Amino acid sequence: MKLTKATTDLICELEYIIGNQCYNPNSLNGYTLEEGCEFRYPVYYENNEGDDTRTRSVIKNVDKSKINTIRYKFGSNHLYIGEAILKVLERLESEYGLDFNELAKLKR
Repeated sequence: MKLTKATTDLICELEYIIGNQCYNPNSLNGYTLEEGCEFRYPVYYENNEGDDTRTRSVIKNVDKSKINTIRYKFGSNHLYIGEAILKVLERLESEYGLDFNELAKLKR
């Protein structure tokens, strides 16, 4: 898959959806006193200046060459979610004849 700005943005939007699906059943919400909290898992990536960045927001304006740096850190383990989403999109393209670059053009 040739990465374009549109597919790079799609990968970042999909990462945000995935990162928002975290839940800790052993936590306590201090405001409502409810047990269990949903939360946005922080994501790390190398920004366009080459600096390591952490955010809980949608990643904006990341260079396509930095997709492989988008990751979650679990202690000493890292899950490279940017690369994983790219591989899923490539698989969907090959298995179902999709072209996300062409679909992005139709979206505009």
